[in-house]
Amino acid sequence: MMIYLVDTNLIIRFITGSPEAQAKVAADFLKKGDCGELTVQFSPIVIAEVVFVLTGKVYSYPRAAVVEHLLEFIQNPSFKVQELEVLIEALGLFRAHKIDFADAYLAASAKQSGATVASFDKDFKKIKDLKPLILS
Repeated sequence: MMIYLVDTNLIIRFITGSPEAQAKVAADFLKKGDCGELTVQFSPIVIAEVVFVLTGKVYSYPRAAVVEHLLEFIQNPSFKVQELEVLIEALGLFRAHKIDFADAYLAASAKQSGATVASFDKDFKKIKDLKPLILS
């Protein structure tokens, strides 16, 4: 069975429903993945870009709404997701703290692997159970 790596624009069209014709094509494609007709795969970099686009000036979706939409995608057992556990935790951190998704992903990755984060960014101190090295 063919594996399809899903691009950001397909997810954006599906979530926003716009433009309508592309949103329908996206929905039909994802439904085929959900039904097992094809294999749909999501990568962390695409999820990060979806967060960036949907929370940006054009769409201005609230963090909680973006997280809920993306959790539906990545937790769908019909879809394949690279670094699923890290993404789930990163989305939770992104929702809970006023931090960039990239920082949430880095923190989740560090927590999952037992590593720590080295950064100049003091926002990492907001995250419980993370002992970052804040450089000055």
